[in-house]
Amino acid sequence: MLFRPATFVLGLALLLTPALITAQKSLTNKDIWASPLFSAEMVGGLASMKDGLHYTAQDREGDESVINQYAYRTGDKVATLVRGSELIPTGGKEPVELEGYSFSGDERKMMIESAVEPIYRYSYLAYHYIYDRASRKLVPLSDPAKPKQQLATFSPDGSKAAFVRENNLFVVDLATMRETQVTSDGARNSVINGVTDWVYEEEFALVKGFAWSPKGTKLLYLRSDESAVKEFDLALYKGQLYPSEYRFKYPKAGEVNSTVELHCYEVATKTSRAIPLGASGEVYIPRLGWTPDDNVLWFMRMNRLQNEKVIATVNLAERSVVPVPNTVYNETNRTYVEVTDDLHFLSDGSGFVLTSERDGWNHIYFVPMNGEPRQLTRGAWDVVSVKGVDDRTKQVIFTAAKDSPETQQVLSTTLAGKGIVELSPKGGHNDAEFSAGFRYFINTRSTANSVPVVTLHQGNGKLVKVLKDNVKLQAATTEYGLVTKEFFTFTTPGAVELRGWMTKPRDFDPAKKYPVLMVQYSGPNSNEVLDQWDGRAHLWHTLLTDQGYIVACVDPRGTGHRGKDFRHVTYGELGKYETEDQIATAQWLASQPYVDGARIGIWGWSYGGYMSSLCITKGADVFKAAIAVAPVTNWRYYDTIYTERYMGMPQANGHGYDDNSPINHVGKLKGNYLLIHGMADDNVHFQNAAEMINALVKANKPFDQFAYPDRNHGIYGGPTRLHLYEMMTQWLVENL
Repeated sequence: MLFRPATFVLGLALLLTPALITAQKSLTNKDIWASPLFSAEMVGGLASMKDGLHYTAQDREGDESVINQYAYRTGDKVATLVRGSELIPTGGKEPVELEGYSFSGDERKMMIESAVEPIYRYSYLAYHYIYDRASRKLVPLSDPAKPKQQLATFSPDGSKAAFVRENNLFVVDLATMRETQVTSDGARNSVINGVTDWVYEEEFALVKGFAWSPKGTKLLYLRSDESAVKEFDLALYKGQLYPSEYRFKYPKAGEVNSTVELHCYEVATKTSRAIPLGASGEVYIPRLGWTPDDNVLWFMRMNRLQNEKVIATVNLAERSVVPVPNTVYNETNRTYVEVTDDLHFLSDGSGFVLTSERDGWNHIYFVPMNGEPRQLTRGAWDVVSVKGVDDRTKQVIFTAAKDSPETQQVLSTTLAGKGIVELSPKGGHNDAEFSAGFRYFINTRSTANSVPVVTLHQGNGKLVKVLKDNVKLQAATTEYGLVTKEFFTFTTPGAVELRGWMTKPRDFDPAKKYPVLMVQYSGPNSNEVLDQWDGRAHLWHTLLTDQGYIVACVDPRGTGHRGKDFRHVTYGELGKYETEDQIATAQWLASQPYVDGARIGIWGWSYGGYMSSLCITKGADVFKAAIAVAPVTNWRYYDTIYTERYMGMPQANGHGYDDNSPINHVGKLKGNYLLIHGMADDNVHFQNAAEMINALVKANKPFDQFAYPDRNHGIYGGPTRLHLYEMMTQWLVENL
């Protein structure tokens, strides 16, 4: 995945009078990127307790991190469960740093994470400790002299825990703290057990490759053999006399993937058995788990082209030598089928709910274990996510862009598909975390022009309490006079309706002509045109309007919340239709009486950088300037899962890959072009920038370029972001 929240009144509007404008402070990049002034307060480390009546949060009290317990009924704190200063391991002298926590099933114990060390986008290493709430003792989950662990997880009954260390899976008996090694063949860049490889993590958002059975008697786990996958080296400088290399497995489009297997470990017998996948050839297993039956596991299987998705179950109680997978759901598509986390089994085991685009929009279906899918929601709008199923009321809780592509609501419907109830406050963007049992939820709502507000609600939507009003952030936005986003739509010459927003200078004069900077991402099923608080990005856009620019954004074809046809039209030709739409947007903007059509620029990061590179070349007569941060420049350089999902294999679609590579269009470049990339980017490799530079030099085209050594795809760390945005701001002033 390429890089890239009863009604109540929300804050005050950001509409400004002339008197306010003169009193406002000037916004600087230091204010935005090197100050906590514009940080939003949220509920950190939120977790519902088992009773569904209380929740916990990881709070800061002075200089100390604490885990507090709150009552859902009132939103008031009722207890402090543990303080960071108390977390001194047995035999130790100093407390460990509290960086994460989870509860055992009976909530008598807590898993404490400390010394967290990031690996890739989601994965990390950490030391894990078991905290006994009754004795208030803290013991290491494993010998601290050994390497850090990953994904430490309690068994459902709280008697054991599983974790991964150095690509092998382990189980610890918490009564004796005796450690059992489940696998022994794990090795770096060779075999991985219980955790996923780089491409599964990045493109399926799957890191945890194991799951406890409901009674904790078994462990289902994924084994990946990546020995045949080609390696990629990242040069790391870090002040060393000689640079070092970070080497990892990265399958590029059309190249060899890891081979995956499923295994099930019996805790009592300490034996594992292979689980047949029910298919020959290359497959992906992007999801795995258990049904409510302790003997029945499930997994999702996809073919390499990702145009077929199968949900299969295996009943381990059937003691056949080779258990046979039972297909309970199958979906195919001419283009691709999405992988989501929307699959939820009913507690009685009668079936599950999931989402599908099979009627042209993303909707919810109930799938009986032995029957045909039954559609629960329908209409010309997309479900965004399924939060779960309330077994008590037989309600399915979900989020959707039902009112418009820019907004998001929290909703419910019945398992019979009768009616839809809106649970969240009206308007804007809403997202929610529900209590166990769905009797309460904590909602985060914002709009494009108002800051996030976190509220506690009863399950029917009735407001209980405002938890975080972010009045300090709202006051800061008023003090600095953030400009207002205005939403618009227009129709392209090709009869495509596009939706967007723009911000204008506070002293906007419709009789003047202004330069425009277009910002976009444009990637498949993404959205930038949202009625949602955009944080520091909106602040930077305000800074640019203070420099006299209009900032505009449009979601082209291929983006989300507008149905399957709008999303899938880009299949096999990523970049083609998105570029056409961004060029059409620039031409429409140029036709407005207040726009200087000779001064239109575009910028983007990752997929957005790919798009800005295509626009400044294929749209050379339209755009004066472009900034591309960490762009893909040829899809042949990107990974298998993402690229092949949307483009097919390069061996079968060479024209699709090459026709929309900006490398192959550099000869058309006329405008100003700034190329920026992190040299330790594990996602979109610096290779993309290097080959773009080679092509520009070969074509004798002038351009500007900046590289960030030892920085990954996010280009952050210390003052890096400040430096990046200061540089981009100055470059725009000089070149647009």
